[in-house]
Amino acid sequence: MRRRRRVLTRATGFVLAAVLAGTLVAATPGPATFAQTPKRGGVFRLPAPDAVSLDPHQPGFTNQVYASLVYSHLVRFPAGPEATGSGDHRILPDLAEKWEWPNPTTVVFTLRKGVHFHKKPPVNGREVTAEDVKYSLERFRARSTFRHRLEPVQSIDVVDRYTIRLVLREPFAPLLNHLAAPASCAIMPREVEEKFKDLAQPEAAIGTGPFVLRSYERGVRAVFDRNPDYYLRGLPYLDSVFIEIVPDAAARVSMLRAGKLELAHWWGWLTPEEGRALKRTNPEMVISTQMVVDVAHIYLRTDQPPFSDVRVRQAVSLAIDRKAWRDALHYGEGCLDSGPVPCAMSQWKLEASKLDPAKRKYLDGYDPAEARRLLAEAGFPRGFTTPIFHWPGFAPPWRSYYDLVAESLGKIGIAAELRPEESGKYSNTTILGKFEKMAMGPFGAGDTEVDNFLSETFASTSPRNRSHVADAELDRLLLAQRRELDPARRREIILEIQRYLADKAYYVYLPMWPRYIAHPPYVKGFKHIDGFGLGTRLMYVWVDR
Repeated sequence: MRRRRRVLTRATGFVLAAVLAGTLVAATPGPATFAQTPKRGGVFRLPAPDAVSLDPHQPGFTNQVYASLVYSHLVRFPAGPEATGSGDHRILPDLAEKWEWPNPTTVVFTLRKGVHFHKKPPVNGREVTAEDVKYSLERFRARSTFRHRLEPVQSIDVVDRYTIRLVLREPFAPLLNHLAAPASCAIMPREVEEKFKDLAQPEAAIGTGPFVLRSYERGVRAVFDRNPDYYLRGLPYLDSVFIEIVPDAAARVSMLRAGKLELAHWWGWLTPEEGRALKRTNPEMVISTQMVVDVAHIYLRTDQPPFSDVRVRQAVSLAIDRKAWRDALHYGEGCLDSGPVPCAMSQWKLEASKLDPAKRKYLDGYDPAEARRLLAEAGFPRGFTTPIFHWPGFAPPWRSYYDLVAESLGKIGIAAELRPEESGKYSNTTILGKFEKMAMGPFGAGDTEVDNFLSETFASTSPRNRSHVADAELDRLLLAQRRELDPARRREIILEIQRYLADKAYYVYLPMWPRYIAHPPYVKGFKHIDGFGLGTRLMYVWVDR
């Protein structure tokens, strides 16, 4: 049995060795971690909209910006100097100090002893136990709209005070990533919900994370203080984090220029245009560029005419001059094909240059004459009319993208009518595939698991299959990569999926631009890590002034 257990640990993918190494880094960030010795103290100010909810098990980037400062998980992603790059999503210990796989469908976590919740009523700093983990994971599975991410979990069993066992219905490669993601499985105490009922109250935000929510005045500011009892001793360095409620993007950049903020965006992102302008006006700013996990796409009702015909979908893709868009809007920066796997997920992404040229053209090619020929062949020699549902509130360049898509389709005979929607309707209907004919927008910013862009987007049973794809061969491949626990073999399946999808045009992918990440020179240790977690980004940050 011991030999079998060792084999299974290796087969589940480079996990154990990476985790053990990560534990040493996380616990003892030695003197070589920074070029300068970090200073304790100071306030870090950043802007964000108001949180829709403070419930950590409700998705949405605003919720997670706030919640990720407060809560921990069983496992986590690297932070600060631990991370090798923005896409480093190795699994490190968090509340669990170690875990093992007795077999491919069972994982047993051993919790750290002596980790305490924040010293706020009703828990008043009591120790975290396996019962808290069980409660939190079961609550997530019952309440979150992302509950399907733990759908393969059959049972969650408390073995003893510090041991929790998850039994799966089948092998499930994304499990640890989902457990680490701030948008998923935050660990919280049962007493909070029993006392407050409504977790929207600031008093109910009680976790074990690096910061403690002191106050939140909606429309003004949320204040978080350093958790003096955080289990990673000596962290965080900051005394406080202020989230200033500044919904307007231009106002945020102005406040950064004026020294009233340390970031101009909750994750530090600026568009290429904003970043380049900031370089000109404020050359003292520390500015870097980074491709992030995000997809820009048109999604189509493939279960309805005319987009049930692959020739029509291919025509839509061939109408888009991606290189011209990139040159005009993004200064030639970024990538042309933002999907199906995001450009920033380089370990999983199949470069377009490695595709069969006959198929590749339907992914990132431009040929309006061929597009018109395909439409005529499909029975639309004079084109047709389609709406394009969208939310106009997305940051630039989305308004330009909407106009350019309508203009491009018009040139091949498709009369596209832009149909703007308010945020709630778009989020609750359109992005879930409840629309007619065509819609467009971004998807995936903050996601860290490649399966979110594959099974969730394409599987015939997925509630987030926006294009209503129903493809039996694709379903088979999607299931195979989810069940494959060896990373190298899983990667080969994912590359095969991308080859298979290249000419299907179930979604039409648009160029993705880099984000410019800017902060004043006195901010030290800030490192962009893809994902929803603000806590991860700020854990090692310090100010030198």
